[in-house]
Amino acid sequence: MKRDQAAYSRHSLLCYGVCLICAVLIKPAQDHFESRLGKPGQEPDLLFFSSPALIKKMALGYDSLLADIYWMRTIQYYGRRDEADKRPVRYRNLSTLLDITTTLDPDLMDAYRAGCSFLAEPDPIGAGQPQEALKLLDKGIRAHPQEWRFYYDKGFIDYWYLRDFKAAGGIWLSASRIQEAPRFMPGLAAMALSKGGAIEIAIGLWQRQYQESTRADVKENARNHLLSFQVAKDLWTLELLVERYWEKTGSAPRSLQELVRGQKRRYALVDPLGIPYQYDPQTGVVKLSPKTKVRYLKIPEIYKEQLRIDD
Repeated sequence: MKRDQAAYSRHSLLCYGVCLICAVLIKPAQDHFESRLGKPGQEPDLLFFSSPALIKKMALGYDSLLADIYWMRTIQYYGRRDEADKRPVRYRNLSTLLDITTTLDPDLMDAYRAGCSFLAEPDPIGAGQPQEALKLLDKGIRAHPQEWRFYYDKGFIDYWYLRDFKAAGGIWLSASRIQEAPRFMPGLAAMALSKGGAIEIAIGLWQRQYQESTRADVKENARNHLLSFQVAKDLWTLELLVERYWEKTGSAPRSLQELVRGQKRRYALVDPLGIPYQYDPQTGVVKLSPKTKVRYLKIPEIYKEQLRIDD
């Protein structure tokens, strides 16, 4: 009996070791094959093991271990921007890597939630594939139908990236029926269905993601969006003031200080991190300074009228 147990332990350890070695060698093997196919760097985004079902068989029962390795590889693939710049399509294989990861371990919750953010963000921050992000979340919902956060994230993508406010409201309404869903969900659904692209909903979504995310990269992305809302508000407001000044005087103000002089309301002339906005008196254009520390992420024009201060 003891001999059988010892033999079984050695066999298990051997399988574990083989699995780990195979997993670690995936990337070097791909690099080797890539170099044999053509000039180095000709196609730096080849993925020779792309079938989740095949890789699950190769895992030899160590699915969770291989899922962790693939998840680490996915994060590296997404995070190495210098490599991304060399690819014909920056994040072509991102959805495949996430599919493999979540097939190996359907309980790896971070892969669904952070992965959908990686996929949905437009280039160059992410893959610009919100539909793939929805597919990933649908996969998570099938595996965890009572996980309200997946429904919340799906509505977020519908609302922010696809501008499908009706779909967002509907999915949030579905989530509100889940027992553990937070109390704010029905109200969020109602606002989305009634107000469409209301600015308070959009900002509230990013604030919630910033407060609740446990991943530093997702948290930083949310922070950048919140800063970008403030920048857009400042620039669109100053743009409106310049237009009115020009209509009144026939020329643009010589400086932003001249533009706001005598105004009852105080207007921001510096970005949220303290760098003055750049102003061209010849054209009247106001924009972020090249010295800014703000990573500006484009705010859709549909929020322009809601954001700018119009006395």
